[in-house]
Amino acid sequence: MLLRRAVAAVAQRSSRLSHSRPLLRRAGPACSSLTTTTTSQHRHGRRRAPPAESNALTTTAAPRPFPDYSPPRPDSPADDDLARRLAAAVLSSPNPGSLPPLPFLPLLRPLHLLLALPLLASHPHLPTILLPLLLLFPSGPRPHPHLLQSFAVAAHLAAVRDPGAARAILVRALRFPSPHRHFVEQFISTYKAFSSDPVSFDLLLLCLPSAPLLLRLRQYGISPSPESCNAVLCRLPLDEAVQLFQELPEKNTCSYNILLKALCTAGRIKDAHQLFDEMASPPDVVTYGIMVHGYCTLSELETAIKLLSEMAARGLELNPVAYTSVIALLCDEGQVSDAVRVVEDMVMHGVVLDAAVFTTVMSGFCRKGDLAAARNWFDEMQKRGLAADGVTYTALINGLCRAGKLKEAERVLQEMEDKGLDVDAVTYTVLIDGYCKVGKMTEAFLVHNKMVQKRVTPNVVTYTALSDGLCKQGDVCAANELLHEMCSKGLELNIFTYNSLINGLCKAGNLEQAMRTMIDMDEAGLKPDVYTYTTIIGALCQSKELDRAHSLLQEMLDKGIKPTIVTYNVLMNGFCMSGRVEGGKRLLEWMLEKNIHPNTTTYNSLMKQYCIEKNMKSTTEIYKGMLSQEVVPNENTYNILIKGHCKARNMKEALYFHSEMIEKGFRLTASSYNALIRLLNKKKKFTEARRLFEKMRKERLTAEPDVYNFYIDLSFNEDNLESTLALCDELVEVTLVKSIADTDDDFAEEHICK
Repeated sequence: MLLRRAVAAVAQRSSRLSHSRPLLRRAGPACSSLTTTTTSQHRHGRRRAPPAESNALTTTAAPRPFPDYSPPRPDSPADDDLARRLAAAVLSSPNPGSLPPLPFLPLLRPLHLLLALPLLASHPHLPTILLPLLLLFPSGPRPHPHLLQSFAVAAHLAAVRDPGAARAILVRALRFPSPHRHFVEQFISTYKAFSSDPVSFDLLLLCLPSAPLLLRLRQYGISPSPESCNAVLCRLPLDEAVQLFQELPEKNTCSYNILLKALCTAGRIKDAHQLFDEMASPPDVVTYGIMVHGYCTLSELETAIKLLSEMAARGLELNPVAYTSVIALLCDEGQVSDAVRVVEDMVMHGVVLDAAVFTTVMSGFCRKGDLAAARNWFDEMQKRGLAADGVTYTALINGLCRAGKLKEAERVLQEMEDKGLDVDAVTYTVLIDGYCKVGKMTEAFLVHNKMVQKRVTPNVVTYTALSDGLCKQGDVCAANELLHEMCSKGLELNIFTYNSLINGLCKAGNLEQAMRTMIDMDEAGLKPDVYTYTTIIGALCQSKELDRAHSLLQEMLDKGIKPTIVTYNVLMNGFCMSGRVEGGKRLLEWMLEKNIHPNTTTYNSLMKQYCIEKNMKSTTEIYKGMLSQEVVPNENTYNILIKGHCKARNMKEALYFHSEMIEKGFRLTASSYNALIRLLNKKKKFTEARRLFEKMRKERLTAEPDVYNFYIDLSFNEDNLESTLALCDELVEVTLVKSIADTDDDFAEEHICK
C-alpha cells in the first residue's frame, strides 16, 4: 500500500514516466530479434542467419573425433624404471594423503611423471596428491611439453572424483607463461584416453572462459553445461554476448541474467525488457533486481516500481538490492520522503533493511540539507547492529560539509579513524573540498598533509579541489604550482581540473590567460566542454565584450557542442546588464526559432532590464510570451514585475501581481516591500501600506531609511511615543549595520588594490 502511494506521489510530479514498449519486433525464438551491430541499436528487421560454413554453436554437422593419445616412449630402460619407482613410492606411502620422501627426486624429469600418472589411477587419494606431485617439477619460463601434458592428464584424472582439485590443477597450468593454446592442445589430446567425461571441459571453460574454446568444443560434439557457457558469456562485449546467447544450445535463468545486465548497462533497456518478456526460464530475484536497476538508471521510476510489485505478486522473496535502486533514484531526485515510504513498504513486506538502504536514505537527507534526519538514520543503523562502513561515513561527512559544519565533519572523520576504518582518498577529498568551497585553504591543506602522513595518496580530484579553492581566492599562481606538483607525481590533468583553473582565472579577471588555458587544454587532447565555454562566455559578458562572447557561442555550435540553457542565460544576462536589451530580445527570438526552450531565468533577465528602463509595455509582452511557452513564473519573476510596476506607478498591476504571488506561496523581497509601500503611500492607500510595513517587520526584513522616516513621523503625529522610539532604534541599527558593511567593503577594495 505504501509502495503504491509512493508511485502515485511520483506520478503526480512527473508526467515523463511511461510504460516500457518493446523496441524491436519479435522474430522467431527468444532473443532472435536483438541486434548485434553497434552502428544502430534501432535497426529494424531480422539478423541474417549465419552462412552454411559458419562455425555456429548450433551446427548440426557430424562432430570431429577426439585424437588418439600416443604416450611418450621412455628414452631408455632407466627412464621406465624411474617412472615405476615414482608410482610405487606414492602408492605404498604410509600416509596416502601426502607425498612420501623421494630420495631419487633430483633424477626425475617431467617425462617420468607423465609415465607414472596412469599407474597412479587406482590411488585412493589421487586428487589430493596430484597438485603437490606436479609442483615438484619447476616450470621455468618455457614449461616442457611433457609437464604441460602431465598437468592435462592430472586434471582429467581428478575431474570426476574431485572437481575442486581438478580446477586447482587447471588454474595452476593456465598460469604458465606459455600461450594457453599449448595447454589446451594437450588437454584435448589426452581427453579420450584419460577422461571421456565432459565435466573436464566444463572445468576448463570455468578456468579459461573463451568463446573460441567453446566453439572448438562444440565442433568435437561436446555440449558444455549452462554454467560453463555463462562463464564465457559474462566476459564478452555486448554484441558478441548477444550472438553467443542466440547460439547457445541450452540456457538457464543465469544466462538470461547475464545478457539482461549487459543490455541494461549499455542503456538498451527496451531490448532488455523484450528479452525479459521472452524468457524461457522463470525469472528470479536477480532478474528483477537487474531490470529494476536498469530502469532506475534511466529514471524510469514508475516502471521500476511496477516490476517490484510484479516480483512480489510472483511470490519471489523480496530483497533489499532491488529496493535500494528505487530508493537511490528517489533520493537523487530529491524525493526523500517518497524514499522513506518505500523503506516503510520494505519493512511491511518483511524485508530486512541492510546497511546499503540506510546509507542511501542518509545520503539523500544529506543532499537535501536535513542533517538532523540524516543523523537519526545513522544512529538507527548503529542501534540495529549494522556496521557503518567508509561509504556511510563519507556520505555523512559530505552532508556536513555541504551544510558548512566542517568541524563536525572533522570529528566524524576522527571517529572513523578511532574505529579502525580505512579512510581513503575519497573521504579525505570530500573534507578538503568542503574547506576549499568556503575559502578555508589553511584547513584544507592541513587535511591534505594529514592524508599524506597517513600514506593515502591524493588523487586528481583532491588536487582539483585544492586548485579550485586557490583560484577562487585569486591565488592562480599557487594553483598553477599545485597542478605542476600533481603532474610531477604522474597524475594527468582532467577536464575538471582545467575547468577549475579557467574558472579561477576568469574570477581573477585574467581573461586572456583563461583563453590561453582553453587552447592548452585542447592541445593536451582534452576537448573544452560546455562548462568551459560557458565560464569564458560569462567572463566576457561581465567585461562587456559581448561580441567576443557571441563569437564564442558560435564556435561552440560549429564544434557541435550543444550549449545548455545556462550558456544562453549567461549571454542573455550579459546583453541586459550592458543595456543592450534589444540584443537580448533577438537572442530570445532566435532561441525560440531554433526550438531551444528558454526557462524562467531567461525571461526574468529581459523583464528586469525592461523594468529598469520603465518600459512596462515590453515587459508585459515578454511576460505574456513566457506564459504562452508554458514557462512557470517563480518568486523572482513576481518581485521583478511588482518593482517594475511600482516604479511606473501602476498600482493596480502591482497589487494584482502581489496578490497572485501570495496565493502561490511566494514572498516579497525587501526591495519589493519598499517599492510597494512607497507606491501605496503616494496613492493615499495608507492603511494597506501600513499593513505591508508591519508584515515586513515581522518577516525581519529591512526597510529603507525613507520608509522608516515616514512611519516615525506618522507615529509621532499619532502621539504613539513607544512606536516612535522603537522605529527610531530600528533605523539607527539599520544605518549602523549598513555603515559598517560599507566600511568593510571599502577596506577590502583598498586592500585588494594594494
